[in-house]
Amino acid sequence: MSRGTIVMFMSADATADPRVAKEVAALSAEGWSIVALAWDRAGRHPAVREMDGWRIENLGPPARHGGGLRNIGGYRAYWRAAARRALELGPDVVHCHNLDTVPCALAVLRGARKRPKWVLDFYEIYRESRALPQRGVAGLLARSAARYLEKRSIPRADLVITVVEGQVYYYEALGARRIVVVENAPDPERYSVVERTAPEFVVCFIGQKRWVPSLENLMRAVQPHPALRALLVGGGPAEEEIARLASGMERVEVAGRVEPDEIPELYRRCDAVFACYDISLLNWKTALPVKAMEGMASGLPVIVSRGSWMAGFVEEHGLGMAVDDRDVADIERALVHLASDRDAAREMGRRGRAIIERDLNWGSAARRLTEAYDALGIAKSDSVD
Repeated sequence: MSRGTIVMFMSADATADPRVAKEVAALSAEGWSIVALAWDRAGRHPAVREMDGWRIENLGPPARHGGGLRNIGGYRAYWRAAARRALELGPDVVHCHNLDTVPCALAVLRGARKRPKWVLDFYEIYRESRALPQRGVAGLLARSAARYLEKRSIPRADLVITVVEGQVYYYEALGARRIVVVENAPDPERYSVVERTAPEFVVCFIGQKRWVPSLENLMRAVQPHPALRALLVGGGPAEEEIARLASGMERVEVAGRVEPDEIPELYRRCDAVFACYDISLLNWKTALPVKAMEGMASGLPVIVSRGSWMAGFVEEHGLGMAVDDRDVADIERALVHLASDRDAAREMGRRGRAIIERDLNWGSAARRLTEAYDALGIAKSDSVD
């Protein structure tokens, strides 16, 4: 017998973020039936897709990512369609992926004959991220709308999921009743410890290219040193700008989007991982970057932004170095230090790998997710097959 039905709301392609599939796999293994109501903005997928452990139903009009307030009409159409379909399904749980799907759940809670449990799954502090404009009139309106949704949802939710310990306080301050940390952590079996002996020292950034200044500074930091190289891989809104800047520099290799299965092998070409972001935004200041965890899983030292939550974690456990990513010279000093003492760099990497193996891995995170769902108190006899 099914544990119950979960309806997940997603304002993007349901398969675009591997974290969603990982959560679905963990929950379906526990007996939950899962239907994802997604907004496939590019229209790349059929209306209904049967996947392993879940069904994806694509709703909403065509739209482009990054459209800002110009997408508000599309959002409203998606919210209405997703809420209407969820009410037809009569779920035991509604699970919102990020703040921009909260209106779907609010409509369901208003219209449902039997109130479902409500789970908020936050990958970031949406109000304090580059998902919204942060300046000018547009920023004021967008941030005010996000605060309104936070106040309407967080105190009422039965469970709030966050991806990093450093963001728990934010949701506590907004009245969250129960919070669980479910990191988007790697599976250590997918990553092997890197043991390179090549003379050049390669520092990599593998992920979405969003923050140009730190990546430009990284590229500039390797220029004075023939033994230093940079590898920048991934898509993202800054992909073209990074490629343009790299074209005028030596010993910098850039590549576009790669599939998740290709990432572990890329780390085997590297000696350190660069995971710096714009920490003027609270979301990134408190983040636990996936690429930092992947670097740790690969036994590599990590370089993070000084003043961030991750910097404290790295320095406390001796996993790498924190730098002022606005300062080319500071990044250069860190790279030279790591490259000149390979034994110390490898020891940093070994400590990181040990943390991943111990508890900062998807197996541990998935257990926290399923245990949190167990605590929602939905008995098998309460569910509808």
